[in-house]
Amino acid sequence: MRTDVDTFWLFALASKCRAFTQENIAWSLLIMGFAWIATTLIYWAYPGGPAWGKYRLKNTSFTTSKPIPGPRGLPLTGSMRLMTSLAHHKIAAAADACNARRLMAFSLGDTRVIVTCNPDVAKEILNSSVFADRPVKESAYSLMFNRAIGFAPYGVYWRTLRKIASTHLFCPKQIKAAVSQRRQIASEMVSLFNDHGRSSFTVRGILKRASLNNMMCSVFGREYKLESCSSEVEELRALVDEGYDLLGILNWTDHLPWLVDFDPQKIRFRCSNLVPKVNRFVSRIMAEHRAQTGNETPDFVDVLLSLQGHDKLSDSDMIAVLWEMIFRGTDTVAVLMEWILARMALHPDVLSKVHDELDKV
Repeated sequence: MRTDVDTFWLFALASKCRAFTQENIAWSLLIMGFAWIATTLIYWAYPGGPAWGKYRLKNTSFTTSKPIPGPRGLPLTGSMRLMTSLAHHKIAAAADACNARRLMAFSLGDTRVIVTCNPDVAKEILNSSVFADRPVKESAYSLMFNRAIGFAPYGVYWRTLRKIASTHLFCPKQIKAAVSQRRQIASEMVSLFNDHGRSSFTVRGILKRASLNNMMCSVFGREYKLESCSSEVEELRALVDEGYDLLGILNWTDHLPWLVDFDPQKIRFRCSNLVPKVNRFVSRIMAEHRAQTGNETPDFVDVLLSLQGHDKLSDSDMIAVLWEMIFRGTDTVAVLMEWILARMALHPDVLSKVHDELDKV
């Protein structure tokens, strides 16, 4: 019998039963609503908010242990407000308010979070293999980062990627070989700063261009001038900017499962538009490298294409690794350098020490 016919007979039978009157259904829905509200409030009442309350009630082994202190937030969303602008300041303020600088628990929807403001505790956490895995957000998974070093699960594949990167990209020999490249980019960057004179300009824009050129040279073997405009650089910069924006957004569907089917922030839609562009861009460069013969100065693409045996990667994995290398080495480096420049500008004593060190060199 077909499913729709089965469903029809089920509802027809229910309509004949006296128990399924409109009044009884209304009372049942009302009772269910009150039960849901009561359960939600019980979860929310635990330190750390609803996600921690749900976890502790479902795991009896944790009910007798002392809970980690932390803000409760709101009944459904928890403390998602902490992850808005200047999240590190808001989290630090919440830890001070809860007297929980060593360990603080809070909820992001259904996600349990632990943070520490204590350097010694942070060191223990970072040195523990228990925390080796990073939670893969929907945007990170959609952007293929689950197959790259940043979000790949801790295991054989992750160790292989780390070995490849440390051996062929971050090794002292490779870093030393790229000294002239970095010196040239730094010189061009200083020239651009001087060209602006005393007029106002955005430092991060120049830093991002410099970081992108550095990674393009190290990873793809491409060399460009900072002051010149290249369609390839502009295309890649647009891809990186879009990816950085998608990965940095607090995605509600990561923490509120009942929103998964709706994609309210259009993050899934934007990722589905970005990934084909990334695949085409990186695949084109890989094809060019495959067609080359006798490259005297191999770059990271050449290294990945030459891998054999257990270390050999599929084309899709190579695209993910190369994409992440460019992505991670552009915006994150630019933001760090901008922060360093801002710190020196705000602290003349630090700037003076830097000048003294440079004069000695």
